[in-house]
Amino acid sequence: MSTTAMLELRSGVRVGVLQEGKVGAPAVVCLPGWGGSQYLFRHNVPALANAGFRAIAVDLKGHGESDKPLGTEDYTMNAMVEHVFEVLDVLGLEKTSLVGQSMAGPIAAQVCLAAQHRVEKLVLLAPVGYGRVLPVSVARVLAPLSMSRALPVLARRLLFKLVVKSMYGELVTPSERDIDEYFAPSRDPDFVRALHRLIHHFDWSSFDDGRLRALRVPLLVIRGDSDPIVPLAVLSRFHHEVPHSRFVRIPRAGHLVSEEAPELVNRAIVEFLSAPTIPIPQN
Repeated sequence: MSTTAMLELRSGVRVGVLQEGKVGAPAVVCLPGWGGSQYLFRHNVPALANAGFRAIAVDLKGHGESDKPLGTEDYTMNAMVEHVFEVLDVLGLEKTSLVGQSMAGPIAAQVCLAAQHRVEKLVLLAPVGYGRVLPVSVARVLAPLSMSRALPVLARRLLFKLVVKSMYGELVTPSERDIDEYFAPSRDPDFVRALHRLIHHFDWSSFDDGRLRALRVPLLVIRGDSDPIVPLAVLSRFHHEVPHSRFVRIPRAGHLVSEEAPELVNRAIVEFLSAPTIPIPQN
């Protein structure tokens, strides 16, 4: 049975957390991407718990039920990485596997690089991080969010619905409840400001410097073949820089692959996390 809670970090920021599974089981912490919340992992947390893991989905600061500090310094890469460490500490996790979606992909990877002894395995879902793939897509999302005074709520919701649908592939379409869940935070001006600060102060191309070559934990990358945000060429970059990485491509899925093809994604993640960990030699 899942439980939700608000946890206060040592910085004073409060975060929303969804947990399911036994406290002593191997932990898996799921981090949603830009604009997302723990709702993104609604199909994944129960499956991970049923497979014997302690599954945890977190609303990163600025998102979902979590606090939304407004300082520009709160949304740099370093600040977001430190934020995740605070979350792991308050959860009492000395070691965990991480699942990072989209923007949370490079955050999770940087957490791993900063403290590889604390990360068992790393899963990246449609990760950004190579090149600046964001501007056009982000502009499409921010347009309806920024029109709070120019358009009535229903009109903005309609625009937002079109944007969310454009992130999907050909497998499914978002339900009206899905649209409501994703649109609801946009009525909070602090949420919109947080997204703006991430756009301007987060390092969206953090992988370009080759830092992933230092990764020494098992890595699984999952991408939908119809992802409009992350180009297919990203997979070859991962393979070149992280030879021990594994890849799963989901036919006809888009950027929100974990909710478009949950059964396939869950199977891939559970198999990956359940497999014996083989030591990865240093270069």
